Parts: sequence; structure tokens; C-alpha cells
Amino acid sequence: MKKKFIAIITVVLIILLVLGYNIMTSGTHYSSKDSDGNEISFNYPNGWAFQERTPGELIQGEKNSTENTTNRSVVTITRISANGTSMDQVKNNNIYFTTGKVFNETNRSIDGVQATVLDIDEMGGPERGKLGEVKLVIFSKDNYIYTISFVTGGSLENLKSDIDHILNSFQTGS
Repeated sequence: MKKKFIAIITVVLIILLVLGYNIMTSGTHYSSKDSDGNEISFNYPNGWAFQERTPGELIQGEKNSTENTTNRSVVTITRISANGTSMDQVKNNNIYFTTGKVFNETNRSIDGVQATVLDIDEMGGPERGKLGEVKLVIFSKDNYIYTISFVTGGSLENLKSDIDHILNSFQTGS
């Protein structure tokens, strides 16, 4: 009886692991290379569309299912040379950081390096109040500084699985 129970539990765990893996890898793979062959790649969930503004340096995506423009969800990925530029400079020059209010700051690993993650209330001035929320991710790798900003007119909590999906698969390199 005990062996049957253990076998059933094992099968259930394997099924749950396979389902979890399929959820994490579902969606589409995006890859962009600059003229020097430096690459940015990541997986993104269904319902998002991405396009390059500058290959390997500026990529923007939008959640297609966002019909209400006040609750629009957008992600912007930038890469700049770290030569003569610090992560603090990049953070202090970021429009969301300078005009919003940071309500949470954490660290997490992205592509094998530590990243600073800032949750920001996006502000529209005293007369307009809070416009939405921003998750700003900043990290440095291989002489470049990367910023990934997730912006939504609603709550970041509604984007949590999409954000994790992108960040967990994010890779750089040549």
C-alpha cells in the first residue's frame, strides 16, 4: 500500500513539473543582435509583441490584449556601453526614477549577475496623481549596462507572471 502511494505521488509530481516547465517555456523566443554580434534574447508570454528600435540596443514590446490605453502594458529594453557610465548614473537619469516614487527595491539574478529591481509609482504631477506602476531592472554585464522597464497603467501585480517569464529567460552575449 505504501509503495502504491509513493508511486502515485511521484507520478503526480512529475506531471506538475512538466506542466510548470511548459508554462515557463510557453510563448515566443526573441533574439536581437547588434552590428558587433552582441545578442539580447529572451522568451515572452503569448499576447506580447516586440520590435527592435535599434538592433541589440533598444527593444520595445507591448501586451496586445491591452485594450484600455490607461491600463496599457509596455516593456522597454536598453543596452548602453558601461565605458565611463555607472549603474547609478543610468538609474539617476531614468525618467521613471526621477519623476516617480520608489516603493520597493530588491535584488535578483538575471543572466547570472545581480540586478537592482525598483518598483516605482509612475506619477503624472500633483494634478494628475498616480498614473500606474513601473518595474525598473538595472544590471551590468560584459561592459554593458542593461535596463528593462515594465510599465503598466494598472498594478505590477497583474504583470508578475509576464515579468518573471521574461526576466527568467533573459540572456546577453555574443
